[in-house]
Amino acid sequence: MQIIQNNISCLSFKKRCILNLFLGILSALSFAPLNFIFILFITIPFYILNFDFFYSGKSLYSQKKFLIHSFLLGLSFGYGLFLASLYWINISLFYDIEKYILFLIPGIFLIPLVLGIFYGLITVIFSLYYPQNITRIFWVAIIWTLIEFARIKITFFPWAQLGHSVIEIDHILQITSVFGEISLNAICVIFFAFPIIYYYESNKNFKYKSLLIFLTLFFIIFVYGEKRLSLDRDNRENTEIILIQPNIAQKEKWDPELFQFNKNKLINPTIHLSNQPRKDTTSNRYFIWPETAIAALIDENPDITYEVTKNFSENDYLMLGSLRREGNNFFNSFFIIDHNNIIVGKYDKNILVPFGEYIPLDNLFRKLSFLNISSLAGNFTPGSKSVEIFNTLKNNPMVYICYEIVFSNKIKDINEEISFLLNITNDAWFGNSSGPYQHFNMSKIRPVELGLPLVRVANNGISGIINPFGQEILKSKLNTELHERILLPSKTKQTFYSKYGNIPFFCLLLFTFMIIYYFNNRIHK
Repeated sequence: MQIIQNNISCLSFKKRCILNLFLGILSALSFAPLNFIFILFITIPFYILNFDFFYSGKSLYSQKKFLIHSFLLGLSFGYGLFLASLYWINISLFYDIEKYILFLIPGIFLIPLVLGIFYGLITVIFSLYYPQNITRIFWVAIIWTLIEFARIKITFFPWAQLGHSVIEIDHILQITSVFGEISLNAICVIFFAFPIIYYYESNKNFKYKSLLIFLTLFFIIFVYGEKRLSLDRDNRENTEIILIQPNIAQKEKWDPELFQFNKNKLINPTIHLSNQPRKDTTSNRYFIWPETAIAALIDENPDITYEVTKNFSENDYLMLGSLRREGNNFFNSFFIIDHNNIIVGKYDKNILVPFGEYIPLDNLFRKLSFLNISSLAGNFTPGSKSVEIFNTLKNNPMVYICYEIVFSNKIKDINEEISFLLNITNDAWFGNSSGPYQHFNMSKIRPVELGLPLVRVANNGISGIINPFGQEILKSKLNTELHERILLPSKTKQTFYSKYGNIPFFCLLLFTFMIIYYFNNRIHK
């Protein structure tokens, strides 16, 4: 350990940036599908130690130069993290490579650079106030968490948060029912950084007090997790969920010559399963198809769904994604259709994918006509409401289309009539990359936050059902068809987070900062 510390202490600034770049790349191994979280016991503490030695030479720089170098140190780590974890974004460009060829290289290097700026801001804040003892772990966790929250709000892209690495640890995941997804970032930094930073701490007073705080914190987290996981996780509603994952390749999805073939991959298994006997004919059955399931406007072509609904009984419903138009506006939508082939519910996607479904600052890019960026995305209009149910269902869904599921933004829509979360998606754009795995993994947070089971149906991705404790009841494989029947898991009581949102957690962060500041001021008096 001492040899490593000595080697880090004598690095040049350029080598410090290279080290952080490498640490960021290694940290990406902690995300799905690898989930090699133990690498964070190395990358996070050495990221902190690297900044420690840089900060100790603060007097060698002017204030301006020190801020710039601090920014570059953080940027290096963030760039490496996003470069390694978000490579899958560019895979979608290959489906129309002639059109997107000029954007391939910028997409690979520019997106990680823009997102890495926020990690640069983390170290800039460190440079303004940075405790020279073990309490800096908690300070790093606070700033890291707040900047990640800002990144989500500004970029509308919450992917690759370091906290996502602990999603698979059930006992830790349960804390999101109290403090939400963003709390995982603070927990992750503290959990993985503490052992090595504790080892190097020389102040015994701070050392033992911080150990007590650390052990108390994680004792509370694990006890709460154990208590929540001890609840009955096998309760089911008397509503049958039928998942239809057709596994249609992206290049084939919109091919007119394959329209009938693709349609049959959805209709045939639905008809077959609708004719299966069931114990209770009075219970609802929900047949669920994925996002933009068929290459047609469903509400304008009722004959397509009639092929299915004519076989339905009174309590059967077809739920599916489809494009929808209203005048000159197009929407990425969701429909609920009953046994009379009547639309009894609909929802328009609220959060559109930037550069995929719309162009941010479109008016500006239109002036740069030589780039022709405006032609690269669908010209969709965002919806303004949650799902509208025109007829009362026994179990109503809260609908998320595609990557809406990675946002904690629908707390205000929670009410007693909502029984489950429904995420329809199409991850065929990203092939066999880590993208579909990360998308599925991140979706496991919402059920825990809101105390509602999640039903997820993909065209080509990973479909499944997740209970309100974040545990997989059903999970498909990538690049496979899935036709599965299962009873809907029951929801839990309203969670603390769904009632109060992020405010209590931010108050806790403020309180923690005040304690850190107070004790560090005392030792300098």
